[in-house]
Amino acid sequence: MTVLIEGFDPDAIALAGLLAGEGFPVRLAGARGAPWNADALREVGIEVQPDADLDSDPGPAEVAYLDVWTPEVAPRVQRLRAQGTRVSCLGDLMLERWDGPSIGITGTAGKTTTTGLVASILRCAGIEAVVSRGARASNLWPTADLLEHLPPRRAAGISHRHGPTPLLLLELTSSHLAFMRSSPTVAAVISFWPDHLELHGDLARYRLAKETIARHQSPGDLLIVNADDASAGFADSTPADLRAFSLQHRVERGAFLDPARGLVLSGSAGEAVLGPLHAGSAHPANVIAAAAIATAAGAGPADVSRGILAASPPPWRAHAAGTLGGVPVVDDGMAATPLKTAATLASQRDGSIVLIAGGLLDAGGGPVHATAEEQVQLERGCDEVVRAACMVILFGDAAPRLADLLGRRGVEAMEVVDLEAAVAVAARCAPGAAAVVFSPLFPVSLDDRSRFAALVGRAG
Repeated sequence: MTVLIEGFDPDAIALAGLLAGEGFPVRLAGARGAPWNADALREVGIEVQPDADLDSDPGPAEVAYLDVWTPEVAPRVQRLRAQGTRVSCLGDLMLERWDGPSIGITGTAGKTTTTGLVASILRCAGIEAVVSRGARASNLWPTADLLEHLPPRRAAGISHRHGPTPLLLLELTSSHLAFMRSSPTVAAVISFWPDHLELHGDLARYRLAKETIARHQSPGDLLIVNADDASAGFADSTPADLRAFSLQHRVERGAFLDPARGLVLSGSAGEAVLGPLHAGSAHPANVIAAAAIATAAGAGPADVSRGILAASPPPWRAHAAGTLGGVPVVDDGMAATPLKTAATLASQRDGSIVLIAGGLLDAGGGPVHATAEEQVQLERGCDEVVRAACMVILFGDAAPRLADLLGRRGVEAMEVVDLEAAVAVAARCAPGAAAVVFSPLFPVSLDDRSRFAALVGRAG
């Protein structure tokens, strides 16, 4: 099997080392200059191809492991598929080789928070789970550190371990799933609406990618869906048994929120009432989803309660981030889509906040929020901004687009050049507001997201 691996990041290099060590011819190719350890890689038989234009000519390969940021619509993907190359990714390899139980969690929003909550519940239940440590922005998608947990391979196939196999827990985005043909034994689709369509081409292909998490399941596997949105329809793509969660009504098997009793687990043995939710800044839907998923994996009601309380929420997801002008600041920097911002603003009073928004019009996969379906979501997000904000400060390439949308609603936003300037203006205008909220509606650079709290500290 000849192998192409895209990029020179640590995940790509570790995967190249694994496969070359197993005797496969491996070509490591990327658009940048050669990695610092290129000579060492060549010494172990890896062909290193720097400054490669894979879109023009990806070259021959039986299987290609692509970078997680590669759009499905990229020319290299089309060329590889046209020449018969199997397009894959690190997450696909992990599920393909894993010889024990696995959980995969996807959704348009809330994946990282839900996966972190599930990991915490499983720890409280004494269930050994393997979860990644190295993804950007504290995401929990597959990274190279997982490779050390793979069972050893033999020439005749995959060997079995000595002792029990731990559970593999993965967060899976649509850009993973578009390049996969393996599904976990427990799959969860926690939300679904039009988003990231520039990576896939249209809504139908975005849905097709997401469905991969369940499409290759077997009878006896489990699928957990959100009974309150379009993810419920994913049950049609799998022979697995169905579980559900809901914020709005009772479900027969899974978890739901009861207005009087709080979080309730339901199943063949009846109902277990856990009471009110206590999970910091986590959205209730993420908490209920995690309860349903972890219960399906063997956790008990007491484990769910302890795990929710013990969980540490990931950063940049509606977290407290100091003060500006004596007013509390909410860092919601991961809200790169309008409905994520709308969910954060929903808890704010009318006309009570100073909002910092904006960012990038293209995060590398093409123009964002550009399809008709996504434009509807953007209009809805702007409606919520108009309701909740007393002042809006816009930065970056997306500022003029947002200014136009808000101007049509009678709101005159202030446009500034960058995030640092936005924080400085917010510090001057914050007194009298209930909060300053950084929730961009558009993608922002990892650097901007990482330095926001420091900017607040200096300006506050």
